[in-house]
Amino acid sequence: MFRVTVSNTFDAIVGYVGIWLAAMVVDAISQQKPLSDMLLIAAIAVAVQLICRIIYREINRWKECHFFEMKRNMQKTLLDKVMTMDYVRMENPKTQDAYENAKRQLFGNMGIFSLYNNFPCALVSLLHIIIGLVLLSPIAFKPATVQGGFIGFIQSPWGLAVMLLLVSGSEWFKAAYLNGKQMKVWEQAQASKRFILARRVTSAYWGLVAGEYRNGKDFRIYDESELILTKMDESADVQIKEWQKAFKQSLPYDFAFQMMNIVSRILMYGFAVIRALSGMLTPGEVIAFALYFTEVQSGISQFSDCYSMVKISPPFCKQVFDFLDISDEKYMGTIPTEKRTDNEYEFEFRHVWFKYPSCEEYALRDINLKWKIGEKMALVGRNGCGKSTLVKLLCRLYDPTEGEITLNGIDIRKYDYADYMALFSVVFQDSHLFSFSMAENVAASTEYDAERVTECVKRAGLGERLETMPHGIDTCLYKDFDSEGVEISGGEEQKLCLARAIYKGAPFIVLDEPTAALDPISEHDIYTKFNSIVGTRTAIYISHRLSSCRFCDEITVMENGRIAERGSHEMLLEQQGVYQKLWAAQAEYYKDTAGELYA
Repeated sequence: MFRVTVSNTFDAIVGYVGIWLAAMVVDAISQQKPLSDMLLIAAIAVAVQLICRIIYREINRWKECHFFEMKRNMQKTLLDKVMTMDYVRMENPKTQDAYENAKRQLFGNMGIFSLYNNFPCALVSLLHIIIGLVLLSPIAFKPATVQGGFIGFIQSPWGLAVMLLLVSGSEWFKAAYLNGKQMKVWEQAQASKRFILARRVTSAYWGLVAGEYRNGKDFRIYDESELILTKMDESADVQIKEWQKAFKQSLPYDFAFQMMNIVSRILMYGFAVIRALSGMLTPGEVIAFALYFTEVQSGISQFSDCYSMVKISPPFCKQVFDFLDISDEKYMGTIPTEKRTDNEYEFEFRHVWFKYPSCEEYALRDINLKWKIGEKMALVGRNGCGKSTLVKLLCRLYDPTEGEITLNGIDIRKYDYADYMALFSVVFQDSHLFSFSMAENVAASTEYDAERVTECVKRAGLGERLETMPHGIDTCLYKDFDSEGVEISGGEEQKLCLARAIYKGAPFIVLDEPTAALDPISEHDIYTKFNSIVGTRTAIYISHRLSSCRFCDEITVMENGRIAERGSHEMLLEQQGVYQKLWAAQAEYYKDTAGELYA
């Protein structure tokens, strides 16, 4: 706030200096002073103005740099909250709305930065008024040339006091009542649920089209432009209707605001003209009086505006802090996880039930499951049977609705959350890479071991591709921010996600459809190297392709949120149960497809 105060104060002083110098020039002309004197006064006026403007620009640059840094820090605070809050919270639409409000209030007309700017502005406005009144007083209190009557009243201090009272009262009423009413109308329009949702939709579609250029292939192949533009038009129509509604509601306030502006100007200039015509003021003093008074009026108006904004800002600033104060439901735990050299970790699900927030149906029902580090388990089943949900519970992205999950006999909720998360490397179906260098993506950090990154990339099956990269592991992925960036295929992206999981070196690795985007040769390569990729770590392998699960020690079959069967491939086939039916269905599909392909 100190920088804003200094900048605004100097700006006010520069304005008054300009008026004082202009009045000197006018008086020199009206008094017909020698040309040399007038040129000297004009030169001094120009030089002083130039120096003042240079100083002001430097002060303003100093202020703006600080403002940018402050804005960046606030953005980082919001993003940090988004990235660290409970996953279940961030999935909630109410949280998304709260985040949209927080962003708007942070940088909007009545948010935190509004308070940051308007509070010192109100203080400087008081100084602005005081300076103006001091400069105005020698002109305003000159001896009257007419005694009595209306002209005498205008020339008297009482006339000045009445005019000041009327103008300042008008400005105060505009800012304290009319301006506040207008701002609340517009803010209520932006805070409506329909408006917030429409803005989220517009932002999302802008991101799909402009922010993700890779989506351009689908837009062109399926001619989706009309669909996208129609959806954007619908959300824009909602916003426009809310704005129009707010405009109609604020119109009476705006009309009254403008009428009071006109009346204030008439009072001020009429007062100055009457004093000048009665011989009380010189031409230069008329200009100085009118401009000084305009500055005083501007100071009063600015103070009123800033004061009203400061007064109504806290409830809107609160929306930022309401989002930042969203409490996490998840207990973070305090017990450190064991750093075991023998990797003797045992996980167990004990009568675990789970349903998603706002859902009545259970996604998981009475799950009982146990395995140790070093074991490799496949998790199979139809879509929606609960496979990925089980993994999310294991990784503590969610907590069980009922039952418990234990690590070495202790409820995982009691472990320090960061320590516990360090045990896992996960490759989700929808894992993402960013437009950073390959090394930064693999290491998930700006600091990394180059040799280790290279080794992990090769182990994930990207050794040959790495050799074609123009800058090796320092090559930027995609062309979002680097014209020399390299576009990679979906299969290569999945392999890099696998390399990232390997690099982390966690004792527990989860692979959710890790070969879904790979060609048959690459998929076979991953299978044959699976043991060398996973090593001695525990692995949960989720897949729809049952043939790809045969290398696992045990296969767990899920159906309707329950564990239907467990055992080896051969054992499950002999049971003639769910697994055997899935296996037979896939085998029949491949046989029929092969017949069609090679007929």
